[in-house]
Amino acid sequence: MTDRVHLIAERIWGLITLLALGLALYDITTRGWSGGKTSLLFPAIAGAWYFTRRGVRRKIEASADREADRPS
Repeated sequence: MTDRVHLIAERIWGLITLLALGLALYDITTRGWSGGKTSLLFPAIAGAWYFTRRGVRRKIEASADREADRPS
């Protein structure tokens, strides 16, 4: 169950990253580079959260695999 929650959280942060990047690019095209470059901060933060969630999920899966391989 928790594996599924971590996968859903990872996908949500991926979606948020893509949406923020799209909005940042729109902001840059409408306001120009000098006015819109600060909007790239939001997709960078969301992308960092995506990769953090991805790393956490992979560590949890690896831990669960080690636990399953351990003899009882």
